[in-house]
Amino acid sequence: MVSRGLPNRRSGSQVRRTPAKREPRRLRSVQIVAAFLMAVCLFGIAGLISASPFSGRVLEIHGARFTSESIIRKIVGMDGAPNLFRLATDRAAAELVRLPAVKSASVQVRLPSTVIVDIVEREPKLVWVIGEAHFVVDQEGLLFGQVDSAGNPIVSSAGPLPTTSPDSGATTTPGAAASIATSGDSGRPSATLTPKPTPTPKPSTTPTRNPKATPTKPGVKVSPPPSARPSPAGPPTPTPNPSIVPSLAAAPTAGSDAASGPHALALAIVYDRRAADAGLRLGGVIDAVNLDAGYRLASLTPADVGSTASGLAVVLDDDHGLTLSSVPTGWVAQFGFYAPNVRKVAVIPEQVRVLGSMLAQFGEAKVFWVFLVSDISSDHLSTYLPR
Repeated sequence: MVSRGLPNRRSGSQVRRTPAKREPRRLRSVQIVAAFLMAVCLFGIAGLISASPFSGRVLEIHGARFTSESIIRKIVGMDGAPNLFRLATDRAAAELVRLPAVKSASVQVRLPSTVIVDIVEREPKLVWVIGEAHFVVDQEGLLFGQVDSAGNPIVSSAGPLPTTSPDSGATTTPGAAASIATSGDSGRPSATLTPKPTPTPKPSTTPTRNPKATPTKPGVKVSPPPSARPSPAGPPTPTPNPSIVPSLAAAPTAGSDAASGPHALALAIVYDRRAADAGLRLGGVIDAVNLDAGYRLASLTPADVGSTASGLAVVLDDDHGLTLSSVPTGWVAQFGFYAPNVRKVAVIPEQVRVLGSMLAQFGEAKVFWVFLVSDISSDHLSTYLPR
Protein backbone atom coordinates (compact mmCIF):
# COMPACT_ATOMS: atom_id res chain seq x y z
CA MET A 1 0.00 0.00 0.00
CA VAL A 2 1.40 3.22 -1.10
CA SER A 3 0.90 6.23 1.18
CA ARG A 4 0.55 9.67 -0.31
CA GLY A 5 1.88 12.52 1.81
CA LEU A 6 1.84 16.28 1.52
CA PRO A 7 4.44 17.84 -0.79
CA ASN A 8 7.56 19.15 0.85
CA ARG A 9 7.63 22.96 1.43
CA ARG A 10 10.77 24.83 0.54
CA SER A 11 12.36 26.72 3.34
CA GLY A 12 13.08 30.45 3.06
CA SER A 13 11.09 33.57 2.17
CA GLN A 14 8.87 33.73 -0.82
CA VAL A 15 8.09 36.84 -2.96
CA ARG A 16 4.59 37.25 -4.14
CA ARG A 17 4.20 39.12 -7.39
CA THR A 18 1.20 41.40 -7.81
CA PRO A 19 0.14 41.70 -11.38
CA ALA A 20 0.37 45.31 -12.71
CA LYS A 21 -2.88 47.04 -13.25
CA ARG A 22 -3.27 48.90 -16.48
CA GLU A 23 -4.65 52.49 -16.32
CA PRO A 24 -8.03 52.83 -17.77
CA ARG A 25 -8.14 54.40 -21.18
CA ARG A 26 -10.56 56.98 -19.81
CA LEU A 27 -7.94 58.50 -17.49
CA ARG A 28 -5.38 58.88 -20.26
CA SER A 29 -7.96 60.62 -22.40
CA VAL A 30 -8.59 63.20 -19.65
CA GLN A 31 -4.87 64.00 -19.43
CA ILE A 32 -4.62 64.48 -23.16
CA VAL A 33 -7.61 66.80 -23.17
CA ALA A 34 -6.15 68.82 -20.23
CA ALA A 35 -2.81 69.25 -21.98
CA PHE A 36 -4.58 70.38 -25.11
CA LEU A 37 -6.62 72.96 -23.18
CA MET A 38 -3.48 74.30 -21.47
CA ALA A 39 -1.78 74.77 -24.83
CA VAL A 40 -4.84 76.56 -26.19
CA CYS A 41 -4.85 78.88 -23.16
CA LEU A 42 -1.15 79.70 -23.54
CA PHE A 43 -1.57 80.50 -27.22
CA GLY A 44 -4.63 82.58 -26.38
CA ILE A 45 -2.77 84.61 -23.73
CA ALA A 46 0.14 85.19 -26.09
CA GLY A 47 -2.23 86.34 -28.80
CA LEU A 48 -4.06 88.60 -26.38
CA ILE A 49 -0.83 90.22 -25.23
CA SER A 50 0.31 90.91 -28.78
CA ALA A 51 -3.09 92.21 -29.84
CA SER A 52 -3.38 95.82 -31.00
CA PRO A 53 -5.65 96.97 -28.12
CA PHE A 54 -2.54 96.83 -25.86
CA SER A 55 -0.33 99.02 -28.05
CA GLY A 56 0.82 102.34 -26.61
CA ARG A 57 -1.11 105.10 -28.34
CA VAL A 58 -1.56 107.75 -25.62
CA LEU A 59 1.36 109.50 -23.86
CA GLU A 60 0.73 111.62 -20.76
CA ILE A 61 3.63 113.86 -19.64
CA HIS A 62 3.67 115.69 -16.32
CA GLY A 63 6.24 118.19 -15.02
CA ALA A 64 8.17 119.01 -18.23
CA ARG A 65 8.94 122.69 -18.78
CA PHE A 66 12.35 122.59 -20.46
CA THR A 67 12.12 119.09 -21.98
CA SER A 68 10.26 118.61 -25.26
CA GLU A 69 7.67 115.92 -25.89
CA SER A 70 9.55 114.73 -28.98
CA ILE A 71 12.66 113.57 -27.08
CA ILE A 72 10.49 111.93 -24.40
CA ARG A 73 8.61 110.01 -27.11
CA LYS A 74 11.86 108.79 -28.62
CA ILE A 75 13.23 107.56 -25.31
CA VAL A 76 10.01 105.84 -24.23
CA GLY A 77 9.55 104.38 -27.72
CA MET A 78 6.09 105.80 -28.34
CA ASP A 79 6.88 106.69 -31.94
CA GLY A 80 6.39 103.07 -32.90
CA ALA A 81 3.28 102.33 -30.76
CA PRO A 82 5.01 99.71 -28.59
CA ASN A 83 3.32 96.75 -26.97
CA LEU A 84 2.73 97.83 -23.38
CA PHE A 85 3.47 94.38 -21.96
CA ARG A 86 6.96 94.56 -23.44
CA LEU A 87 7.72 98.20 -22.55
CA ALA A 88 10.87 98.47 -20.39
CA THR A 89 9.65 101.22 -18.07
CA ASP A 90 12.68 101.15 -15.73
CA ARG A 91 15.11 101.45 -18.61
CA ALA A 92 13.15 104.35 -20.12
CA ALA A 93 13.09 106.19 -16.78
CA ALA A 94 16.87 105.75 -16.38
CA GLU A 95 17.41 107.21 -19.85
CA LEU A 96 15.13 110.18 -19.13
CA VAL A 97 17.19 111.10 -16.06
CA ARG A 98 20.19 111.63 -18.35
CA LEU A 99 18.43 114.53 -20.10
CA PRO A 100 19.89 117.94 -19.11
CA ALA A 101 16.81 119.26 -17.29
CA VAL A 102 15.53 116.03 -15.72
CA LYS A 103 16.38 115.34 -12.08
CA SER A 104 14.14 112.28 -11.65
CA ALA A 105 11.57 110.45 -13.76
CA SER A 106 9.12 107.56 -13.62
CA VAL A 107 7.34 105.70 -16.44
CA GLN A 108 4.11 103.79 -15.80
CA VAL A 109 1.69 101.85 -17.97
CA ARG A 110 -2.08 102.16 -17.73
CA LEU A 111 -3.92 99.56 -19.79
CA PRO A 112 -5.13 99.34 -22.39
CA SER A 113 -3.11 101.96 -24.31
CA THR A 114 -1.66 104.74 -22.10
CA VAL A 115 1.90 105.50 -20.94
CA ILE A 116 2.33 108.02 -18.11
CA VAL A 117 5.64 109.88 -17.71
CA ASP A 118 6.18 111.91 -14.52
CA ILE A 119 9.22 114.21 -14.63
CA VAL A 120 10.81 116.30 -11.89
CA GLU A 121 13.07 118.91 -13.49
CA ARG A 122 15.96 120.75 -11.89
CA GLU A 123 15.22 123.96 -10.02
CA PRO A 124 16.61 127.06 -11.77
CA LYS A 125 18.70 129.29 -9.52
CA LEU A 126 20.02 131.89 -11.93
CA VAL A 127 19.97 132.99 -15.56
CA TRP A 128 23.47 132.76 -17.00
CA VAL A 129 23.82 134.63 -20.29
CA ILE A 130 26.53 133.46 -22.70
CA GLY A 131 26.47 135.26 -26.01
CA GLU A 132 22.84 135.44 -27.09
CA ALA A 133 21.77 132.35 -25.12
CA HIS A 134 19.98 132.77 -21.79
CA PHE A 135 20.69 129.57 -19.86
CA VAL A 136 19.13 128.55 -16.57
CA VAL A 137 21.58 127.13 -14.05
CA ASP A 138 20.81 125.01 -10.98
CA GLN A 139 22.52 125.13 -7.58
CA GLU A 140 25.25 122.76 -8.84
CA GLY A 141 26.13 125.09 -11.71
CA LEU A 142 24.66 122.90 -14.48
CA LEU A 143 23.33 124.70 -17.55
CA PHE A 144 20.21 122.58 -17.99
CA GLY A 145 17.78 124.72 -19.99
CA GLN A 146 17.12 128.01 -21.74
CA VAL A 147 14.71 130.91 -21.47
CA ASP A 148 14.01 133.75 -23.86
CA SER A 149 14.91 137.32 -23.01
CA ALA A 150 11.63 137.72 -21.11
CA GLY A 151 12.19 134.62 -18.96
CA ASN A 152 9.82 132.23 -20.74
CA PRO A 153 11.08 128.60 -20.71
CA ILE A 154 12.25 127.20 -24.05
CA VAL A 155 11.64 123.47 -24.55
CA SER A 156 14.62 121.54 -25.86
CA SER A 157 15.02 118.24 -27.72
CA ALA A 158 18.61 117.86 -26.54
CA GLY A 159 19.52 114.23 -26.05
CA PRO A 160 20.89 112.48 -22.96
CA LEU A 161 24.11 113.83 -21.49
CA PRO A 162 27.23 111.66 -21.82
CA THR A 163 27.89 109.27 -18.98
CA THR A 164 31.18 108.14 -17.51
CA SER A 165 33.17 105.98 -19.92
CA PRO A 166 35.20 103.16 -18.32
CA ASP A 167 37.87 103.52 -21.01
CA SER A 168 38.24 107.25 -21.37
CA GLY A 169 36.97 108.36 -17.96
CA ALA A 170 35.06 111.24 -19.56
CA THR A 171 32.32 112.70 -17.37
CA THR A 172 30.04 115.70 -17.27
CA THR A 173 31.77 117.28 -14.29
CA PRO A 174 32.87 120.90 -13.76
CA GLY A 175 35.48 121.80 -16.32
CA ALA A 176 33.74 120.09 -19.21
CA ALA A 177 30.95 121.22 -21.50
CA ALA A 178 28.62 118.99 -23.48
CA SER A 179 27.78 120.04 -27.03
CA ILE A 180 24.32 118.61 -27.67
CA ALA A 181 21.95 118.72 -30.61
CA THR A 182 18.97 121.04 -30.09
CA SER A 183 15.33 120.77 -31.10
CA GLY A 184 14.56 120.06 -34.72
CA ASP A 185 17.34 117.53 -35.23
CA SER A 186 16.47 114.23 -36.86
CA GLY A 187 17.20 110.98 -35.08
CA ARG A 188 18.61 110.62 -31.60
CA PRO A 189 20.74 113.63 -30.66
CA SER A 190 24.37 112.97 -29.96
CA ALA A 191 26.63 114.53 -27.37
CA THR A 192 30.36 115.11 -27.19
CA LEU A 193 32.56 116.51 -24.46
CA THR A 194 34.67 119.61 -24.94
CA PRO A 195 37.32 120.35 -22.29
CA LYS A 196 36.85 123.69 -20.62
CA PRO A 197 40.09 125.47 -19.78
CA THR A 198 40.41 126.96 -16.33
CA PRO A 199 40.65 130.75 -16.61
CA THR A 200 43.48 132.49 -14.84
CA PRO A 201 42.51 135.75 -13.11
CA LYS A 202 44.13 138.74 -14.72
CA PRO A 203 45.07 142.04 -13.14
CA SER A 204 42.39 144.68 -13.29
CA THR A 205 42.50 146.99 -16.27
CA THR A 206 42.07 150.55 -15.07
CA PRO A 207 39.72 152.59 -17.26
CA THR A 208 41.44 155.56 -18.84
CA ARG A 209 38.52 157.90 -18.35
CA ASN A 210 40.32 159.67 -15.54
CA PRO A 211 43.71 158.42 -14.34
CA LYS A 212 43.34 160.02 -10.90
CA ALA A 213 41.74 157.75 -8.29
CA THR A 214 40.46 159.05 -4.98
CA PRO A 215 41.13 156.67 -2.06
CA THR A 216 38.72 156.31 0.79
CA LYS A 217 38.57 154.13 3.87
CA PRO A 218 35.27 152.67 4.99
CA GLY A 219 33.79 154.84 7.70
CA VAL A 220 36.17 157.78 7.09
CA LYS A 221 34.66 160.96 5.70
CA VAL A 222 36.52 162.24 2.68
CA SER A 223 35.71 165.40 0.79
CA PRO A 224 34.88 165.05 -2.89
CA PRO A 225 37.89 165.51 -5.16
CA PRO A 226 38.24 168.78 -7.02
CA SER A 227 37.71 167.10 -10.38
CA ALA A 228 34.19 166.13 -9.34
CA ARG A 229 33.10 169.71 -8.67
CA PRO A 230 31.30 171.68 -11.35
CA SER A 231 33.18 174.57 -12.91
CA PRO A 232 31.83 177.84 -14.24
CA ALA A 233 32.27 176.52 -17.76
CA GLY A 234 29.86 173.64 -17.08
CA PRO A 235 30.19 170.01 -16.00
CA PRO A 236 33.78 168.76 -15.81
CA THR A 237 33.23 165.75 -18.05
CA PRO A 238 30.25 164.26 -19.87
CA THR A 239 28.63 161.02 -18.70
CA PRO A 240 31.04 158.22 -19.64
CA ASN A 241 30.12 156.02 -22.58
CA PRO A 242 29.96 152.31 -21.65
CA SER A 243 31.53 151.49 -25.02
CA ILE A 244 34.96 152.30 -23.55
CA VAL A 245 34.77 148.84 -22.04
CA PRO A 246 32.62 146.85 -24.51
CA SER A 247 32.63 143.67 -22.44
CA LEU A 248 30.88 145.50 -19.60
CA ALA A 249 27.90 146.65 -21.66
CA ALA A 250 25.12 144.32 -20.50
CA ALA A 251 22.61 143.07 -23.05
CA PRO A 252 19.00 144.20 -22.55
CA THR A 253 17.03 142.00 -20.19
CA ALA A 254 14.06 141.82 -22.57
CA GLY A 255 13.90 141.90 -26.35
CA SER A 256 11.60 144.15 -28.30
CA ASP A 257 9.40 141.20 -29.30
CA ALA A 258 9.54 139.31 -25.99
CA ALA A 259 6.76 139.34 -23.45
CA SER A 260 6.56 137.54 -20.14
CA GLY A 261 4.05 134.70 -20.15
CA PRO A 262 2.30 132.97 -17.24
CA HIS A 263 5.24 130.61 -16.74
CA ALA A 264 8.02 133.20 -17.08
CA LEU A 265 10.85 132.96 -14.55
CA ALA A 266 11.81 136.09 -12.63
CA LEU A 267 15.43 135.19 -11.95
CA ALA A 268 18.59 137.22 -11.40
CA ILE A 269 20.91 137.47 -14.42
CA VAL A 270 24.69 137.22 -14.87
CA TYR A 271 26.29 138.14 -18.21
CA ASP A 272 29.31 135.90 -18.74
CA ARG A 273 31.81 137.41 -21.24
CA ARG A 274 34.79 135.14 -20.44
CA ALA A 275 36.50 133.58 -23.45
CA ALA A 276 36.72 130.20 -21.73
CA ASP A 277 32.94 130.03 -21.35
CA ALA A 278 32.01 131.22 -24.84
CA GLY A 279 31.52 127.66 -26.09
CA LEU A 280 29.40 126.36 -23.21
CA ARG A 281 26.11 124.72 -24.17
CA LEU A 282 23.48 122.64 -22.39
CA GLY A 283 25.22 120.29 -20.01
CA GLY A 284 28.08 122.72 -19.33
CA VAL A 285 28.97 123.58 -15.75
CA ILE A 286 29.76 126.94 -14.13
CA ASP A 287 32.41 126.71 -11.42
CA ALA A 288 31.08 126.93 -7.88
CA VAL A 289 32.96 130.10 -6.83
CA ASN A 290 31.77 132.25 -9.73
CA LEU A 291 28.27 130.80 -9.39
CA ASP A 292 28.12 131.79 -5.72
CA ALA A 293 29.60 135.25 -6.27
CA GLY A 294 27.41 135.89 -9.31
CA TYR A 295 24.28 134.88 -7.45
CA ARG A 296 25.10 137.17 -4.50
CA LEU A 297 25.64 140.19 -6.75
CA ALA A 298 22.81 139.51 -9.20
CA SER A 299 20.35 139.26 -6.30
CA LEU A 300 21.09 142.86 -5.22
CA THR A 301 18.57 145.62 -5.87
CA PRO A 302 19.39 149.32 -6.42
CA ALA A 303 18.09 150.05 -2.92
CA ASP A 304 20.66 147.62 -1.45
CA VAL A 305 23.48 149.95 -2.54
CA GLY A 306 21.61 153.24 -2.14
CA SER A 307 21.17 153.76 -5.88
CA THR A 308 18.32 155.50 -7.66
CA ALA A 309 18.94 153.57 -10.90
CA SER A 310 16.15 151.56 -12.47
CA GLY A 311 18.18 148.37 -12.21
CA LEU A 312 21.60 146.74 -11.80
CA ALA A 313 23.60 144.55 -14.17
CA VAL A 314 26.25 141.95 -13.28
CA VAL A 315 28.96 141.15 -15.83
CA LEU A 316 31.82 138.64 -15.57
CA ASP A 317 34.76 139.08 -17.93
CA ASP A 318 38.43 138.18 -18.18
CA ASP A 319 39.82 141.66 -17.43
CA HIS A 320 37.76 142.88 -14.48
CA GLY A 321 36.21 139.80 -12.93
CA LEU A 322 32.73 140.55 -11.59
CA THR A 323 31.36 144.05 -11.98
CA LEU A 324 28.10 145.64 -10.87
CA SER A 325 26.79 148.63 -12.81
CA SER A 326 23.74 150.83 -12.83
CA VAL A 327 21.15 150.47 -15.62
CA PRO A 328 21.38 152.56 -17.71
CA THR A 329 25.13 152.59 -17.17
CA GLY A 330 26.24 155.59 -15.12
CA TRP A 331 28.70 153.97 -12.70
CA VAL A 332 30.55 150.65 -12.56
CA ALA A 333 31.74 148.91 -9.39
CA GLN A 334 34.56 146.42 -9.89
CA PHE A 335 34.27 143.57 -7.37
CA GLY A 336 37.06 141.61 -9.06
CA PHE A 337 38.00 137.91 -9.03
CA TYR A 338 37.34 135.32 -6.36
CA ALA A 339 39.06 132.05 -5.54
CA PRO A 340 38.51 129.45 -2.80
CA ASN A 341 41.88 129.92 -1.08
CA VAL A 342 42.89 133.42 -2.18
CA ARG A 343 39.85 135.64 -2.13
CA LYS A 344 36.65 134.21 -0.78
CA VAL A 345 33.13 135.36 -1.58
CA ALA A 346 32.63 136.06 2.13
CA VAL A 347 34.02 139.59 1.55
CA ILE A 348 31.15 140.51 -0.79
CA PRO A 349 28.74 141.81 1.91
CA GLU A 350 31.41 144.23 3.15
CA GLN A 351 32.20 145.29 -0.41
CA VAL A 352 28.52 146.04 -0.97
CA ARG A 353 28.45 148.11 2.21
CA VAL A 354 31.50 150.10 1.07
CA LEU A 355 29.93 150.71 -2.34
CA GLY A 356 26.77 152.07 -0.76
CA SER A 357 28.82 154.36 1.49
CA MET A 358 30.81 155.76 -1.43
CA LEU A 359 27.72 156.41 -3.56
CA ALA A 360 26.11 158.21 -0.64
CA GLN A 361 29.21 160.19 0.31
CA PHE A 362 30.34 161.38 -3.12
CA GLY A 363 27.03 161.37 -4.93
CA GLU A 364 25.90 158.71 -7.39
CA ALA A 365 25.88 161.22 -10.24
CA LYS A 366 29.57 162.01 -9.66
CA VAL A 367 30.99 158.50 -9.44
CA PHE A 368 32.20 156.76 -12.59
CA TRP A 369 34.28 153.74 -11.58
CA VAL A 370 34.59 152.18 -8.10
CA PHE A 371 37.46 149.84 -7.19
CA LEU A 372 36.45 147.56 -4.33
CA VAL A 373 39.51 146.01 -2.70
CA SER A 374 39.97 142.27 -2.47
CA ASP A 375 40.62 142.23 1.27
CA ILE A 376 38.40 144.47 3.39
CA SER A 377 40.63 145.62 6.23
CA SER A 378 42.14 148.77 7.71
CA ASP A 379 45.25 148.31 5.58
CA HIS A 380 43.44 148.38 2.24
CA LEU A 381 41.62 151.20 0.57
CA SER A 382 38.70 151.27 -1.84
CA THR A 383 39.03 153.93 -4.52
CA TYR A 384 36.90 155.51 -7.21
CA LEU A 385 37.23 157.53 -10.39
CA PRO A 386 35.01 160.61 -10.64
CA ARG A 387 33.15 161.58 -13.79
